[in-house]
Amino acid sequence: MRRLKSLSVRLVIATIVPLLLVTVMLYPIFRTHLETRLDSSRQSATTLLNAEHDALLHDMNESFNQVLAVADLPILRRHLRNVLAGDEGEATLDPLAAMLETLATHFGRYTRLVLIDMTGEELLEAGSRLLPYPTGIRYAQSGVFRGTERLPPRGLYVSAPRLGESRREGKLVTTAVIDIATPVFGQDGQRLGMLLFTLDWHYLTASLPHAIDSGEGVRAVMVDDQGRWLLPNTEAGLRFGDSLAERYPHVWHDLSSQPQGEILLDDDLLQFRTQDIRAAAESNKVGMIVTPSASQPWRLGIVVPRPSLAGLLAENPWQIAVLALIYLLSVIVGVLWVLSLHRQRYLRRQAMGFSREAQHLARESRQYASEVQDLYENAPCGYHSLDRDGRIVKINRTELEWLGYRADEVIDKWHYRDFVTTDTREAFDNAFQGVLSAGQEGAAECVLMCRDGTRLPVVIQATAQVIEGQFQYSRATVFDLSERKQLEARLAEQAMVDPLTGLWNRRYLKNQAAKEMARACRSGTSLSLIIIDLDYFKRLNDTHGHDVGDLVLQSFADTARAQLREGDTLCRMGGEEFIVLLPDTAPEQAMQVAERLRLALSTTPVEIETDVVATGRLAYTASLGVARVAPDEASLEPAIKRADEGLYAAKNAGRNCVHWYAG
Repeated sequence: MRRLKSLSVRLVIATIVPLLLVTVMLYPIFRTHLETRLDSSRQSATTLLNAEHDALLHDMNESFNQVLAVADLPILRRHLRNVLAGDEGEATLDPLAAMLETLATHFGRYTRLVLIDMTGEELLEAGSRLLPYPTGIRYAQSGVFRGTERLPPRGLYVSAPRLGESRREGKLVTTAVIDIATPVFGQDGQRLGMLLFTLDWHYLTASLPHAIDSGEGVRAVMVDDQGRWLLPNTEAGLRFGDSLAERYPHVWHDLSSQPQGEILLDDDLLQFRTQDIRAAAESNKVGMIVTPSASQPWRLGIVVPRPSLAGLLAENPWQIAVLALIYLLSVIVGVLWVLSLHRQRYLRRQAMGFSREAQHLARESRQYASEVQDLYENAPCGYHSLDRDGRIVKINRTELEWLGYRADEVIDKWHYRDFVTTDTREAFDNAFQGVLSAGQEGAAECVLMCRDGTRLPVVIQATAQVIEGQFQYSRATVFDLSERKQLEARLAEQAMVDPLTGLWNRRYLKNQAAKEMARACRSGTSLSLIIIDLDYFKRLNDTHGHDVGDLVLQSFADTARAQLREGDTLCRMGGEEFIVLLPDTAPEQAMQVAERLRLALSTTPVEIETDVVATGRLAYTASLGVARVAPDEASLEPAIKRADEGLYAAKNAGRNCVHWYAG
């Protein structure tokens, strides 16, 4: 009985100890994999968060500049001065109302444009109501009027996002909006009234990178300084205006306690940063920006899935099988060792049987060693070891396949730094010196030059193998960063392309214009600009629907691209407005290109369903304004304004024509 009890105890120990030893051995490997995946998730979240921050700041700055530009229009000042003088302003009312309606349609992002006099009474409104424009609505007690009435010239009042009305497809719907107001001053400095733009917040947030293409499992977070949810869409059970601070107090505590950082959730990783639109006044021509208390700063965040051990194993089921086999073999070895001792003590007469069992165990051990070697050689990452001089003494098959070499060509013959490109070699050298130093570890992100001339981006993490205080060799793990680099490049390109037409967007135009203007200034060549606006596009949308309108925009993009040179830049500015930047093109040539475009558009109808148009072909035209770009100007905006003058002249001349800005 005592013998049986002793055997049972030994068997339990022989099972537990191997499991613990294998776990201790495998833990650093899986931990390294998890940390690498977590770093990759952090990098992806940071890239998307920065793109989100920049896009929101750009769109808000664009809205601020549009409000200030409209407030400086002479007809608006003249109308307010007439009203202030006691005149009803009938001479300027209709032109001003028509202009505001045009601007509301042109901008596309505003639900209404309101002109208010000094007493807080509404003079006219465009966007959300149809003509005639009612008056008599009072704003004197509203927060917008009170926040704006004491602002200096070019000052802005920006409300917190709230629920309001917006006209979509001819119907009033409730949506999230932001009020942007500015005082209107005469040229003599006299305060004449104020201008109020109501921005469709849903329109703005729908164009942010996370809403365009964020990837599986990626979500966005946006709250104000009180923890109110600011995104119109539902996220994690939150709707617009709900309190994140009440629903998830621990998350809000971390968000509100620092300007930027990272929060590790149960299954996700949250990267966040603050964004205060009042700081936009420092980098623009805005006098000052005033907001309601506790509405700023906003807090932006990107939530990405957090890598886990279960997820890592689930990606490659064979890893689970190998892991189970290793644990099983370790337990078998331990159990057999105990049984072997037990049999040697109590069953001496079966020595030959023990010998055969030992041989069996030896074969299994060799198989286990072979499997471990196979894991090393065919791991999904690279492994190598270097001597003190940086010469390769060991390298696995995976990394050799990346580089395109055989082991006998590399081992003891190549210094590893010779594979590193010259522009990243300094980072590698610094990391290797860290391995040789007292810290005995180092890491670097490098680019390897493969045998076929391709470049492979990698990150190298290395430690030193030291015996009795003496450096023996380095042990390095190499991870392929190609997919991450491709993802970063793809995100950067998506931020520059209009998703409907595939044309470049306004952000790309700004960058490309700076390059072309600098080149034109250096070489002394001509640079021209064409603004294109599709005629009666709103009527086409109202008559046939937005699906047909999208087909027209896509057909325009195809037709225009076919008429332009490879070096010309065609961008969609928004709605039905497009811009063409023509390098090395004189004004006369630009007029010829514009006329060729106009003719091609007017003679290329859009193929649509016969239930929309009986013939299945819908014709459309465009008006074009052409202007010269002065290379010495600070930006493209003056040229765009000049081309806009030409476009307005083309519209006034009956549309479907080209006009050169002659002023």
